[in-house]
Amino acid sequence: MASIDWDSISVEPLDRHHDISDFHCASDDLDDFIKNDALHEQKCMLSRTYLFFYEGHVIGFVSLSADSVAVQRLKTDDIVRKQDGKSLYSNLPCILIGRMAVIKQYERKGLGTKILKWAVGLITDVVWKAVGCRYITLDPKAESLALYMKSGLGFRQMEALNPGKIETIYYINIYKLLSE
Repeated sequence: MASIDWDSISVEPLDRHHDISDFHCASDDLDDFIKNDALHEQKCMLSRTYLFFYEGHVIGFVSLSADSVAVQRLKTDDIVRKQDGKSLYSNLPCILIGRMAVIKQYERKGLGTKILKWAVGLITDVVWKAVGCRYITLDPKAESLALYMKSGLGFRQMEALNPGKIETIYYINIYKLLSE
């Protein structure tokens, strides 16, 4: 299948009028989320899901939520500090990229990276200007980690709270991202 011209894609917030019954990605869990949980989570004000359309069909989605991160989970050089060098707060605000998927036909064609960059753009162009948030976080499925790491956005693995535990959560320091 040919690649998609990004300019031909439209984005809309999920609502009850959207037909997502034909959405099928490589993950049964993500299929279940978009079909059975995403709208309910929006109604409960837990997340906001955006749908990506091409030729009238939903070909991908991303879900965003407010979150916070404990300062001890950040790399030392990413901690917001007071003038005396101590951490400003014990928890800091962030936006979680909670769920993201592309239909099977368009996997591995760069669409996931474009949706990711769209979400980061929304956060850096709109969200942080309206609401304080310093970081973008995500907890990717193992099979999706490469997409995030190859995006060029500078995701860093969080520090594990328990020694010997493998940490699966990653983050971007928005302040550093915007300063580059």
